[in-house]
Amino acid sequence: MYQWLKDDYKYIIQAWQQRQAQSWLISGADNSGQEQLICQFIAYILCHKRQGLNPCEKCNSCQLLHEHNHPDLLQLDLEEEQTNLKMEQINQAIEFANISSHLANNKIIYLPKSNALNINTANALLKILEEPPQNCYFILASNNIKRLLPTILSRCFKVQLHLPSWNEALAIAQIHQPQQTEFWLRFFAGEPLFNPPLSMEEIEQLINTLTKPSIDNIFKLSTNLDPKRVGMEILLDCLIKWLHDVLLISQQQPALYFNQANQAILELTKRLNIYKLFGLIDEIIELSPWASHPLNHKLQFENLLLKYQQIYV
Repeated sequence: MYQWLKDDYKYIIQAWQQRQAQSWLISGADNSGQEQLICQFIAYILCHKRQGLNPCEKCNSCQLLHEHNHPDLLQLDLEEEQTNLKMEQINQAIEFANISSHLANNKIIYLPKSNALNINTANALLKILEEPPQNCYFILASNNIKRLLPTILSRCFKVQLHLPSWNEALAIAQIHQPQQTEFWLRFFAGEPLFNPPLSMEEIEQLINTLTKPSIDNIFKLSTNLDPKRVGMEILLDCLIKWLHDVLLISQQQPALYFNQANQAILELTKRLNIYKLFGLIDEIIELSPWASHPLNHKLQFENLLLKYQQIYV
């Protein structure tokens, strides 16, 4: 358990001991240790010989969980290229909730990607969240609870996890990413458990293209950073963060993510059309949910870069 999550974990366990809820929504940043905390929470609920606030890690239940073979845990994962949970998965969860447990009194249904619920699957899940069977616990993980239906939110006991301090995060990040640690930590908004999605050479080419958005640079970048190889979601994330910095600097604020390009962005803002900037930001936000769909992402990426070029007049 990471140091910055210990108080959150203690709060969750004590709330569970007090029978605060059967449906839990645990919200935290992707690279902040959320998954590790939830795994320990699951182990605690299923453990036969709990040790204070922790699972024993020795009983039959803990061993089966460690081997990813626990019969009283149902985890609803997304398959490759699957963007939403399927109705069959929700029906499986409902069936699982209504059968007897195998090893102990408790059962758990875990949704590590609860944002992948669409309106239909969320409404189907809602029926059992309203009246869950005794000793059946639902754990929903989210990195953005604003994308969940209000009806789902209202049925869950909500916990927002904390991030570490900057110095604490920097010390952790330097262990696995000793090069350009501060850049990547800013890029991931202080989340220390990141994996850099691009090399620094690729980042430098991206910055060069965005500071000098010529036709030649744009098409060269879309070839070298082909979305099919890199991932469209990563490229959209880079673009939206860059545009966020452009907006900040246009308002006499320092860049948040790409501060090594402060001066170059400042020069660009002298020609900035703020209305076109907001329009491009809106377009990228609308496109983001489709980043995993098998569309022509290279063409889309080039189109966004050409529109980016046009925000400077």
